Amino acid sequence: MGRTKRPHERFNDPVHLIRQVPEYSVIKLDPAAPLPAVPAHSDFWTIAQTMDELSLVCPTHQAPSVGILEREDHWIAFRVAGTMEFNLTGIVARISQVLADAGIGIFVVSTFDTDYILTAGQTVGQAIDSWQQSGINIIQPIAHTARLDIVPLEYELEDIANNNRDNKLWLDDFPSEGDLRISRLMQLTGPHAIGTTNLFQLRLRSTGEACGGCGFKGEFHDGDFTAIEIGYGLTDSSQGKGLGTELLRGLIAIAQNRGIAILVAEADNAHAASHRILEKNGFELFKSDDEVKWWKLSLRD
Repeated sequence: MGRTKRPHERFNDPVHLIRQVPEYSVIKLDPAAPLPAVPAHSDFWTIAQTMDELSLVCPTHQAPSVGILEREDHWIAFRVAGTMEFNLTGIVARISQVLADAGIGIFVVSTFDTDYILTAGQTVGQAIDSWQQSGINIIQPIAHTARLDIVPLEYELEDIANNNRDNKLWLDDFPSEGDLRISRLMQLTGPHAIGTTNLFQLRLRSTGEACGGCGFKGEFHDGDFTAIEIGYGLTDSSQGKGLGTELLRGLIAIAQNRGIAILVAEADNAHAASHRILEKNGFELFKSDDEVKWWKLSLRD
């Protein structure tokens, strides 16, 4: 048994690092104390025991409150995108050598599928700059769900608009017509017309590949009723797997963090799957005509 190799994961192919959303803590635990419980859901959580020590790396907000001998906070983790076979060599060496040349310290944790590179928070900006200058791609999600990373559209706006697939970590059917249309509109009107901070690319956490988009389209007005309209879409190959429900849950969480009070979404009458996705996330039908239905969700409660 070994890691499954994807075609672009050869030594000379582009390396993609995905920044993990939370900050991390590196903790030395008391070997005599009870082991901390493994959380049911975590971005990355790993514990190691040797004859000499018991160590934990975990999101800071999931750190235990007892049994700590030493602790360092404000670490930032980067995940090597995709799954690498065990006999693949040189990837971590390439990643670490760039930072060694820049005088930046790191430590690496390997899992069955991939590798995590951690660097101290005060050096993360320099680390990202060094990696990018060496040709290593850095993907920086602003949020994530269990299976999706949510990344600002500006990360690859020009490449999506021009359908430039060279060295891109995209599914075969990405970008969709909707992704192309939105990206080209952004290029024509300028990024501030809608705001690239309001539009996002969706990437599969398991592989790092782009698989769709979502975002806040702008204000919706209907008489005295005002809300923020959302939109979302997945490539054909990503549909039918529950990702639509998941991505909408992630978009709702971003809206809540931004203090948005009400969301609305439009769905064609024939798109029963979209209707179910909206209903599962608490949206209520409030308006319809011969072609479309409009749904709303209050975030005030």
